Amino acid sequence: MKQMKKNARAVLCALLALFTVLSGYFFYAVYANGNRWFTTPYNTRLRAARGSVIAGDILDRNGTVLVTSSADGSREYPTDRDTRKALSHVLGDVEGNVPTGAETFLAADLLGFNASLADRATQIFAEKRRGSDVQLTIDADLQTYIAEQFPEDYNGAVALLNYKTGEVLALYSKPEYDAKHPEDYEDAEDQTGVLLNRATQGRYAPGSVFKIVTLACALENLPGVQDRVFTCEGTYAVTEEMDLIDTDGEGHGTLTLEEAFTKSCNIVFGQLALELGEEKLRATAERMGFNGNFLFEDLIVYESIFPKAIEDEGELAWTGVGQGNLMAVPMHLAMIAGAVGNGGTMVEPQLVLSVRGAAGGVHSRLSTRTALQCMSASTAGIIESYMIETVESGTATRAAVDGHTIAGKTGTAQVNSSGGRYSPHSWYVGCCAEEETPYAIAVVVENGGSGGSAAARLAGRVMERAIETVQPAGR
Repeated sequence: MKQMKKNARAVLCALLALFTVLSGYFFYAVYANGNRWFTTPYNTRLRAARGSVIAGDILDRNGTVLVTSSADGSREYPTDRDTRKALSHVLGDVEGNVPTGAETFLAADLLGFNASLADRATQIFAEKRRGSDVQLTIDADLQTYIAEQFPEDYNGAVALLNYKTGEVLALYSKPEYDAKHPEDYEDAEDQTGVLLNRATQGRYAPGSVFKIVTLACALENLPGVQDRVFTCEGTYAVTEEMDLIDTDGEGHGTLTLEEAFTKSCNIVFGQLALELGEEKLRATAERMGFNGNFLFEDLIVYESIFPKAIEDEGELAWTGVGQGNLMAVPMHLAMIAGAVGNGGTMVEPQLVLSVRGAAGGVHSRLSTRTALQCMSASTAGIIESYMIETVESGTATRAAVDGHTIAGKTGTAQVNSSGGRYSPHSWYVGCCAEEETPYAIAVVVENGGSGGSAAARLAGRVMERAIETVQPAGR
């Protein structure tokens, strides 16, 4: 009998422990994913609210009204067609065709579900409640400029943020679409992913911009690596079946680590990856956010992928130079570049500057939050100095901005599945290494060729424009 009671107590304790764990997980899941669940286009409560609530306005950081509601509740777009299309993936549409856009993802504020008691009290007798106005961190003029400067007939993305505060200043994706005329995109599957926000959802082979990660891993795991001398003869036999190739096989000759980075030497970085090994390289990548689930409050950023298993030394070497089975998202790479400029600290990107209720009170303001501590401050300082040299005399000279200190890295990512039919993707990531203008950027031009040409040139123009025109929040 006593043994039966002991067993019953043990089972009861186990059930209570399990219940506690499940309850804790439930509350964590609601906290972490609640907004995503609520704002799904399939939420019937949300759809019903659109018929009984006048949605609030969406404004850019300068107070320009981007989306408003007419008297009958329908959405209107005061800006011109070019601006509207440039901002299409940021704003989204009321039908949820772009579920990551503000119209859907910020619907809880726009439709008044998060309204304060004061807002609710002032609208008790209103025929239709009015939601809150949302001011974004985006600069609409800058985003329109990016659209104008983006290489014609090419798709891709640009992500630009303040790496001190987390404010997302630009989030551009091409091809564009027009939320005012969604009927034009009913057959969107045939429109090259027009409804995909490539800046936050697009996954690409990163090419040589990943060498920032390999460099960080080497600096933190190979004592004295900065003082070593390397040799690049243009090719390096990793296995009997696979060679690393650089500069069409011509080679860079004798190189320091800094020179290997500024010249983007595949041979040196492939060798470093082999020396470091899979586990250390993966650990550094994951410390920087690869394979991580970014659960940001007002922005969805898909995870970048470092392969769970690397089959052989050949794949490991190519992974170290940014090829293999790596996949990276532009916004994430901008965050990594920002962490370099921010002493190793990656801030959380934020799209909402403030939320103003129908009664006029501001009940939510941007508050800077740390996402990850990616690397030590000393490692970040060394990488930043290498990236500055890359812009001054290496592969990224086209990204330079007169009178400013720019740090950057180019990438030329081969499209492995194309069998050589398509040109490589053109990449650039970097930051402005100045306190007054702490901006980080990532640019990808699909099939744009060398990173030192299309992507670097566009990044330089965008960074120059941002330095000249973006005003601090509240001005």
